[in-house]
Amino acid sequence: MNPAPDHTVTMPKPRAATRLAIAAILLTGLAACTETPGQPLPQPDPTTPTHSTQPRTTSTTPAATHALDNLDPCQLLTQAETTQLGAGPGERHDTSLRSSCQWTMKGQGVFSITIRPEQGLKDIVTDNGTISDYPVGDRHGRKLEGNGGGGCMIIIEIAQSARVDVSGTTRADTAKACRVANNVVNLIEPRLPKGE
Repeated sequence: MNPAPDHTVTMPKPRAATRLAIAAILLTGLAACTETPGQPLPQPDPTTPTHSTQPRTTSTTPAATHALDNLDPCQLLTQAETTQLGAGPGERHDTSLRSSCQWTMKGQGVFSITIRPEQGLKDIVTDNGTISDYPVGDRHGRKLEGNGGGGCMIIIEIAQSARVDVSGTTRADTAKACRVANNVVNLIEPRLPKGE
């Protein structure tokens, strides 16, 4: 009877290059496991997204400022309100930095609403008069009295870099000019956009 064939598989002996590669891998692994002073780094949690979920800070203009761009100062008062204030129709007086509307009170002076979408309270320029803090509802504001004789201006903050100015001018009567400006402010403030 013939012996059964031998089916054992013999592995070839590793060559010198293979031995060097195995040694290099083992040494690299050992080097990674050695203790070195310092703080361990936290490993990322695989369930956490890799992008930041924090909102980015941008230099965009607040929404309230954009709302001012489309606001017509002459439309902030109704015809009944201007009649109540003793004034005729408003007239637009715009420049590149602001839009303004002025009303004339028969024999008593004028008042105006000026929208400044790119100028805030910090940008107020005064040559004369007295300026003071003057909150308007829950908004920051300033009051400038005595600018230009009987003038009074109430400045309403819309955003850090946006505001609405309400001016009253009468014949050398600052107190009356402030009453007129305040009456206008009380009418229009709820119609103004809210800032951030």
